[in-house]
Amino acid sequence: MENRLFEYMNRRIGGNFVSASAVKEAGPVITISRQTGCGASSIAWAICDELNKRKSQAKSEGNWGFINREILQKSAEELNLDPIALKQVISDTDRGIMDQIVSALSSHSHKSDQKILKTVHDVIRQFGNKGNVIIVGRGGANICGDIKRSLHVRIEAPEDWRISEIARRLNFSKAFATEYVRKHDAERELLVTKLYGHKPDFSAYDIKINRSRFSEKDLVDAIVQLSVVKGLI
Repeated sequence: MENRLFEYMNRRIGGNFVSASAVKEAGPVITISRQTGCGASSIAWAICDELNKRKSQAKSEGNWGFINREILQKSAEELNLDPIALKQVISDTDRGIMDQIVSALSSHSHKSDQKILKTVHDVIRQFGNKGNVIIVGRGGANICGDIKRSLHVRIEAPEDWRISEIARRLNFSKAFATEYVRKHDAERELLVTKLYGHKPDFSAYDIKINRSRFSEKDLVDAIVQLSVVKGLI
């Protein structure tokens, strides 16, 4: 069942399906963990674009792509999941989108949290094994930490800066932006805690970057250069 989901999502990001058993050397993979308001999705898109411009000189083949919650959600919609269940996913802090995908692909049979979380782990790991992918969130640094050709980035910023960014980008009041940032930070910590049974381990990251001190372009350039240093391209 994990392979079925991986194959579908692999087509969604424009790759060619490669089973985990067929992978000779895992990676290259970049994982990005971020605090709410740091804008990781647009950063990941820009990194993919830059890496793909360099692919003719790269050691690995194929285009780079990235996966995050939005792509998982769109995949769930195109797999014709129960819309009521999908709505519950969006609003429930304890159950992520992968939960409902797993349930749907299992003929809506009940699955334990342990089985669901193992599936999350296995699907993300398959993407890491396949390589040429940036994994945004989903505990990617812990799941793919032992892959030799990998780079694990943590993007943080002071809370006031992140609140201002969310208020500006989403046209929220400061009060609502504050609630939004704190709520989503807590949800992300909860996901990692559920995956591993403990709070996030920040030693899993190769580097932590203060987003408030870098423009998006400078941040992208820095991560691309780190990819070169670590031999990913």
